[in-house]
Order: sequence, then structure tokens, then C-alpha cells
Amino acid sequence: MALKMGESYKVAVIGAGTAGLLAARELQREGHRVVVFEKADKVGGTWLYNTQVESELLGVDPNRKIVHSSLYRSLRANLPRQAMSFLDYPFVKRDGDPRPFPGHEEVLRFLEDFARDFGLMELIRFGHAVIRWS
Repeated sequence: MALKMGESYKVAVIGAGTAGLLAARELQREGHRVVVFEKADKVGGTWLYNTQVESELLGVDPNRKIVHSSLYRSLRANLPRQAMSFLDYPFVKRDGDPRPFPGHEEVLRFLEDFARDFGLMELIRFGHAVIRWS
């Protein structure tokens, strides 16, 4: 389907991580009706830290508790704040940590602030996993 200039569409964005939040904002700016489906109960995607671990680490038990998390407690970003900024939304230091590479908590706060400041929270349906679309 070709999009026509000036038309408004109902658009689904899957995930409220960095890419999903940016996509939702830009689509909304273009006048589309946006709904974001997020499996978790918060924004942040990869930056959501979870203290739980898989109940069976080899992953062979089909009844195991699956925990999606790639973070660890002391994780810091491998990019400085300036490189993680958006063109119109700078990633400024908001706590007393003088190091240029933010910890995962600070990145998560940045994404939460971004979602709140651009009114994206109202677009997100938390606790909704997309398992199939047609």
C-alpha cells in the first residue's frame, strides 16, 4: 500500500524501547493515530533491568520461567550521553555521576522523560505482547 501525502493512518508500533518511542513520536508528528504495544509494564525496552533470572539456564525445560533481560546491575552504556541524545532532545546529566558513560538507570530515566515530555505514555498499551498480526 502506498502512503499518500497528508493522509492519516492508524499505526501500530511494537515495543516502547528507544526505537519504538522515537517511531511513535515521529508518526504522531506526521498526524497518524498511533498505538504502541508494550509487553512490559514500563517503557525502556532493553534498558529495563530485571533482578530475576531464568529458572533453568540451559533453556531445555519447556516449562521454565523465561526472563528477558540483557542487563546486569552495574551495566553502563558504551556510548557517551552526547551520542545517545536525539537531535531535539539532549541527554543531559541529571545526577551527580561525572562519568560520560551513563548507567542503565540513567538511560531508562532519559527514555521515561522523553516518553512523558512528548505525550507518548497515553499512546502505550502496557502488558500487551504482540504474538501475531495479519
